[in-house]
Amino acid sequence: MTTDLAVLDRIQRRVLWLSAWMVHHANTARPAGDGLKVGGHQASSASVVTLMTALYFGALGPRDAVAVKAHASPAFYAIQYLRGRLAADDLRALRAFGGLQAYPSRRKNPEIVDISTGSMGLGAVSATFGALASRYLLDHGGPDLPERVIAMVGDAELDEGNVWEALGEEALRHLGQVLWVVDVNRQSLDRVVPDARPRQLAAMFRAAGWRVDELRWGRRLGARFAGPGGERLRARLEGLSHAEYQRLLRHPAGTVRKALVVTPDGGIDRALDGLLADLDDAELAALVADVGGHDLALVLEAYAAAARERERPSVILAHTVKGWGLPFAGDPLNHTLVTTAAQIEALREALGVPSGAEWEGFAPGSPEARLIAGRPPLYTAPAPRPAPAVPESLDEAYPDRLSTQEAFGRVIAALGRLPVADAIVTVSADVAVTTHLAGWMNRKGVYFPVARPDPFADLPQALRWRESPAGQHIELGIAEHDLFLLLGALGLTAELSGRTLLPIGTLYDPFVTRGLDALYHALYAGGKFVVVATPSGVSLAPEGGAHQSVITPGIGVALPDLAYYEPAFAREVEWLLLEGLRAVAERRESLYLRLTTAPLDQSLAPAAGAAYREAVLRGGYRLLDGRGAPGWSPERAVSLFAAGIVVAEAVQAASRLREQGVFPSVFVVTSPDRLYRELRAPRPWLETLVTADEEDVPIVSVLDGHSHGLAFLGGALGVPQLALGVDGFGQSGTRPDLYRHHGIDAAAIVRAARTLLGEG
Repeated sequence: MTTDLAVLDRIQRRVLWLSAWMVHHANTARPAGDGLKVGGHQASSASVVTLMTALYFGALGPRDAVAVKAHASPAFYAIQYLRGRLAADDLRALRAFGGLQAYPSRRKNPEIVDISTGSMGLGAVSATFGALASRYLLDHGGPDLPERVIAMVGDAELDEGNVWEALGEEALRHLGQVLWVVDVNRQSLDRVVPDARPRQLAAMFRAAGWRVDELRWGRRLGARFAGPGGERLRARLEGLSHAEYQRLLRHPAGTVRKALVVTPDGGIDRALDGLLADLDDAELAALVADVGGHDLALVLEAYAAAARERERPSVILAHTVKGWGLPFAGDPLNHTLVTTAAQIEALREALGVPSGAEWEGFAPGSPEARLIAGRPPLYTAPAPRPAPAVPESLDEAYPDRLSTQEAFGRVIAALGRLPVADAIVTVSADVAVTTHLAGWMNRKGVYFPVARPDPFADLPQALRWRESPAGQHIELGIAEHDLFLLLGALGLTAELSGRTLLPIGTLYDPFVTRGLDALYHALYAGGKFVVVATPSGVSLAPEGGAHQSVITPGIGVALPDLAYYEPAFAREVEWLLLEGLRAVAERRESLYLRLTTAPLDQSLAPAAGAAYREAVLRGGYRLLDGRGAPGWSPERAVSLFAAGIVVAEAVQAASRLREQGVFPSVFVVTSPDRLYRELRAPRPWLETLVTADEEDVPIVSVLDGHSHGLAFLGGALGVPQLALGVDGFGQSGTRPDLYRHHGIDAAAIVRAARTLLGEG
């Protein structure tokens, strides 16, 4: 064991060197071009060198997936290099275009990264929901992969509220394959972390049902504590605030003793002074810095204990020193510091790296190389199985008046009767019933890692709440961050576990903004899923401004890898949902459907057919054509572009305009996102919709959302435009009241058209 620890220590010293050297090289040796600092977080990497060395060269199994603390990416890359999965040239390209990313990214570096991290706090939660996704797969006949999920997270990241939202989800209590390793280095970007949160961490994790292992002090200090008078030393060290302890770490060796033994009244603690008398100044300074997160033996023991726990998740609270081994260890402002030329040279000498061998690993046949070669391979996801086949359409009939939200409920219920349903999993943040998932849930049941009885099973219920490992709906608390991170995790099972799921999440559209950070991360990480956001807009009239979304159309247009659609008619919901599921199955993109509860006359829709379906998917179609009317001329024509529920207002406005001698055409925009994206194409779909004889016809656009969602149309076509929409907060009222107030009713559309024609 001693030999192994000595070899591991030499490996961790090389990891420390390589992680510091590649950052130094990126900032000093590589031409920057624009003169900006490259950065790289040497101090944040150094604090986890011991934890990561013990994990990757000691404890990690071949079926274990890891999410690495974002600011520890240089240490992670150094380890991947020593384990043979990166070359020295890769390390030289840290933070360079096309090279290793600033933070571990499966999207950019999939050959080495299991789970993407980056946005603080989200990486560990995303990984944990990934463990729930793999448990779901296992309970539905899939592979037990990954077998364990290990997340390394910084203590300051735990300030993020999404962490505690996630730990409140009851299903996570049953995930014995989850391990969090918290780097308790007591520092954030700007400051030493206040005492309260870190001292509460153990209790907070235990309250959430986790097994907790706290590595506060190393074995040398532990031996001192166990000896005569040792409790006095423990009380002194543990009585220090975080700021006081950090200051102690920065004391010159010769002043540490005085800082410890001088009492608040200026006296001397003779007993403590005597206890430390056998230590010289350098030994004493090293002793007080002996924290558990830098003791390889204790860390290995903690990993082994966590691996034996299979009934509940585990967390290791490992106390470390930020910048450990570097000249600015413990400095409260070391987060962005990069070594100077003199400092890196001193570090090279201290770590025994020969000049000219800065990028080298270990010589073949050396004890370090033999230890590395003897480790099991790192996690490699299996090749994905063929994705489930998704039909293009359903044999479903729809009533004459129907909302798009109701249509979604009918479509998902119909899908439940088809073979593709086995791959579908739905998720909701406590709004499953109100977003029309009840029919699906009655057929498929609610998922929970262990079966639980329904206390109301003996009573008539519109919704049967049957919880078991066989269920296919996952119900979360009111936490939109959890919803999007779980969707992202379920939408990554193809890449991580080899089995494709088709996740569909529902929430109220105004609450998309609550979870936007998590939605962005889920998409960035590569997850593929469907978001059904309903109800939306001021069309949810009596509910008032708190439940009326305004800016979400802009979010749909702006988010990468997410197709945003706002269908008007039931058949469009069917086609779009099926196409969205097909895109998920084929790993192309995710889908965001913005729906409403207001019903629409289905007879207004075109006759179902291939051309109609293609136009819906491409982003829009002409519903009413004013060009065929007698006397039509472009000087008296106007194009009305409407999205979603306000198509009815556009049709009504067109009727009034015709009575006034105007020739309107009505276009239904099913996707502002698609139309905008296609503007870069050689032949944009928008230019297909509007013919050459309409090239000077002005545009009125209208949607139940911020007007800028369609405001690009006029510029794209080179014609005047008035963009109507909801540009202020909503309020309670009837739909006609609110449409009139915000200027999206038929009368407002008519006024806008007449204004463009010079008659307003």
